[in-house]
Amino acid sequence: MKTSNLVLLVLGVFALGFIGVMTAVFWVKGAVPDTLIQYTLGAGGAETLLLAGIKISKVIFGERNDLEE
Repeated sequence: MKTSNLVLLVLGVFALGFIGVMTAVFWVKGAVPDTLIQYTLGAGGAETLLLAGIKISKVIFGERNDLEE
């Protein structure tokens, strides 16, 4: 498995778990930690954008992995 795919898989599992926990916190406490949600999901989005930028730069500059084909 490529490293970028592994990172995206980990981010996806973490995001789903985080959303589930925040939903449970809302049901139990009746409040949402807005700042925690904003920064946590924002960091995941930034990581995803950085991975996309790396992939786009590889395509533009012609770098490729022969194992992908």
